[in-house]
Amino acid sequence: MIHFKLHCATRAGVLGWALSGALIYTPAALAAAGSNTRSCPVAPPPLSLPAKGNASTLVADQASMAHDIATAQGHVYLERNGQTLEAPYIRYNRKTSEATAHGGLKYLLSGLYLTADKGRINTDRRTGEFEGTHYSVLDSGARGTAARVNSLGDNRYRLHDADYSTCPGPTKAWLLWAPRIDIDRRSGRGVAHNAIMKIYGVPVLYTPYLNFPINNQRHTGFLAPTFGSSSRTGFELATPYYINLAPNYDATLTPRVMSTRGFQLGAQFRYVTPHQTGEFDGQVLPYDSTYGAERDLEHFEHTGQITPHIGIQAKYNRVSDRYYFRDLSNTLEDTSRYQLDRSLELTAVQPGVKFSLLAQSFQTLYDNFHGLGGRFDPRPYRRMPEATLDLLTPTAPFQAGLHAQFTNFRRDQSIDAYRIDLRPRLIWGVDHGGWFANSEAAYRLTHYDLSNLQYAASDGYGQSIPNTINREIPSFKADAGLRFSRTLDNGWIQTLDPRMQYLLVGYQNQSDIPIFDSGSATLNYDQLFADNRYTGIDRIGDANQITIGVSSHLVSPNTGRTVARFDLGRVTSFRKLRVGLPDSGTTGYNKHGSDYVVGGMFSPSDLFTTRATLSYDAHAAKIDRAIATATIGHSGSYQLDLGYRYYRNYRPSRNVTRLSYDRHGSRVYATTLLPGQFESLSQAAIGIRAPLGSGLDVIGRWNYSLKRHQNIETLAGLEYRPSCCYAVRLAWRRYVDYNSRQNNTIMFQFVLRGLGRFGKSVSSFVQHDMFSATPQTR
Repeated sequence: MIHFKLHCATRAGVLGWALSGALIYTPAALAAAGSNTRSCPVAPPPLSLPAKGNASTLVADQASMAHDIATAQGHVYLERNGQTLEAPYIRYNRKTSEATAHGGLKYLLSGLYLTADKGRINTDRRTGEFEGTHYSVLDSGARGTAARVNSLGDNRYRLHDADYSTCPGPTKAWLLWAPRIDIDRRSGRGVAHNAIMKIYGVPVLYTPYLNFPINNQRHTGFLAPTFGSSSRTGFELATPYYINLAPNYDATLTPRVMSTRGFQLGAQFRYVTPHQTGEFDGQVLPYDSTYGAERDLEHFEHTGQITPHIGIQAKYNRVSDRYYFRDLSNTLEDTSRYQLDRSLELTAVQPGVKFSLLAQSFQTLYDNFHGLGGRFDPRPYRRMPEATLDLLTPTAPFQAGLHAQFTNFRRDQSIDAYRIDLRPRLIWGVDHGGWFANSEAAYRLTHYDLSNLQYAASDGYGQSIPNTINREIPSFKADAGLRFSRTLDNGWIQTLDPRMQYLLVGYQNQSDIPIFDSGSATLNYDQLFADNRYTGIDRIGDANQITIGVSSHLVSPNTGRTVARFDLGRVTSFRKLRVGLPDSGTTGYNKHGSDYVVGGMFSPSDLFTTRATLSYDAHAAKIDRAIATATIGHSGSYQLDLGYRYYRNYRPSRNVTRLSYDRHGSRVYATTLLPGQFESLSQAAIGIRAPLGSGLDVIGRWNYSLKRHQNIETLAGLEYRPSCCYAVRLAWRRYVDYNSRQNNTIMFQFVLRGLGRFGKSVSSFVQHDMFSATPQTR
């Protein structure tokens, strides 16, 4: 119960009356009501919300009370239950908590501000009705007018004969008008019935029902449609429908119409639990009118924890045919993809023990290299299964460890194998901050049990491969380093970390071992100190070598950020290296050891960063590998990206001959390896994003093969933001797929800020790595 008392109040020299309850009178202040908008900001309302509590405050120039009804005139303020009402006339019933106001009112509650000719509210229920209304949704930037507004309570509102926009000013770039608009701030949704979309006052779209977002909450309803055109699909339109099933899982259905292909339906289901996360994706095109058959895609991935010590990872990918991504995808990563992973892995971990069980296979899409053999065959071996056990004692500084692995390699029309690999080791190590030293002695035993040797010749091997192969290789490693640090006169910190490692690995002839998982490791500063110059187990590089390297960092005293880094190192071999990969090309190693490897980074500010790595063969006086990138500016304004990469003798040369066309009109190729000849890779890339003024930005990227004199990808586009309430993006993209065929795509996106976006995403094509194309495409 509220107890009223009458007292005098003076405001701006006027003697008036104030009615107050349990709270003492507090003057109204001009303050903003917390507007964190996603689009055009709303002007702060000239009202403030009352402090939390159940008391009421009524302030007026003139006031009277009879039979629990207060009548106030002049400049009248009513504050109650998180609401503020201002009007020239207010009549308030303290028993029913109903207030009536007219003569032009202002009303504020959390997240909503409106002005109206007249209205009535129930301050306890937070409901009411207003006529002749202008409203603003403070946290989303939405605003508009309505003949009548009904406040339904619980942050729900119904607007009659109303318009809705996020654009400021009397002339709206876009505006949604409807005889009825429902706004629910709890769910973050708005619903318009028989709505008309207007662009600068011109009607452009009618819809009997439109469900649109008013904030960033998840909700069920149509997402922004996408449309565009490409040389593969023709004109296309997709209308995703999002289903918010629960806080921890959702689904999306995406109908897609392509003028040259037909109708495709896509679906996605995602889930998250405290210990699991995963996603299902599927697409089906019942009949591709260009391809002449049904086409579909399935994708599933899951990562989780079964128990506190057991984890699981699963992945499954499948497409109906090898040309699926080429024909139906526009991303360069997809159009360069030529194999799909399918795997299931269980991992159990305890202190000092790790056990994993892996089953893995692949769907191969691009088999132009079939018959090249070894690591150049694009058909990876299935691992059915692969079991790995790692043990390490907790003792220090001496530790004992074991790495054990069993793998069953299987591939159609190829040599198959069971492989068992054991590597016991003894470790000693100390680290005293300013210096460290460690050593390791190991003995590797590997056993191969081979089958299907009739395919040895077609896999690129001779006929003399035995059924079983045993390999025993001892190794020893001693590693030590120093850590220096000094403070320069200007306060900057420079570190210097020299390091030296001796590696001794026994030699055994491994030329009769087929290649199941080995390849040449990319040579960089860290790789110089690795135990093996190859990846995988099929090739263990012999070594009697010493590695000397030095690394230095320059650190800012103010931010702790590394401003510059320099690495230099090389492996010096005391004997000629004998273990190699067939047709390996340039690996960065020769009979004298390794190339000189130089790496560095320089970033004097957030606006400029450059990185480079160089591998130089001093005996041949040739650069084997080089990569350099530079970024100037940042994505919020001007940004220029420059990149270059070069791999000498990257892979064997081959002749690709077009034989014929298959039944779907796709070309069929035959590939022949050219023994002793190798191809080099040389690519340059440029990316740019720059504002041209007046809300106009230009974006672009160019990726070019200097060896083949071939465009890999060209993208040019414009983004126009004439106001804070909408933007237009337009881009053209030309790219090469894995068959070296050029494709063209036009992308368009129209963004109504605060309502949605329409068209293909232009920005998504310029956010990934400059060299997103794999070396498969040069």
